[in-house]
Amino acid sequence: MILRNAIERMRNLQSFRFIIDRDGAPAYLNDDHDLGFARAEGDFYAPDQAQAIIRVISPGLVAEVSMVALGDEYWESDLLSGAWYKLPPGTGFNPAILFDPQSGFQEILQRDVSNLQLDGMQEVPELPGQPLYALSGTLDGTNLYSLSYGLIGPQTMVINLWIDPATFDVLRVQLDEPAPSGETGPNGETSTLWQVDFWDFDQINPISPPPEG
Repeated sequence: MILRNAIERMRNLQSFRFIIDRDGAPAYLNDDHDLGFARAEGDFYAPDQAQAIIRVISPGLVAEVSMVALGDEYWESDLLSGAWYKLPPGTGFNPAILFDPQSGFQEILQRDVSNLQLDGMQEVPELPGQPLYALSGTLDGTNLYSLSYGLIGPQTMVINLWIDPATFDVLRVQLDEPAPSGETGPNGETSTLWQVDFWDFDQINPISPPPEG
């Protein structure tokens, strides 16, 4: 019932801010495995608008790329010059697709989570004194792999969620994903830990296209 209410709440949200953070074994944004994902922070406006700053890692370089998605239109900033350019749909990592109210993360929570259990009330360090529902289970990563353009999944992974008992807002999701064979983190980690935080619910304005060129 807790997760069902949280999914319904998330589907009905007009907007929110988010951070997607990665730790442990690397995750890559391209097939050549020379552009790693570190972090993304941005805004989502339902049903299909998003903007984010994505921190990427490549040999000898840590940089940030900006993206804007408005329906079928998608822009990214150049890794070196910062100039904006338009890309074909389905080209880059797109949080608007990941958080789509009907086919995105909310649907994954409904269809792909199993062995769900309530672990009681817990706090997260950023919200001291605010007890949250803490849930854990397993997540089939097949559909998440497609939605994230191959960034997360397709392995089965452990999922943990922290949900506000007053509003049923999902405030934090953690995914512990086994790394592909042979991949390890800088300290020998054999899994990738994803943390997704949500806040500023229904406080974001519609997103505008960037200045191309």
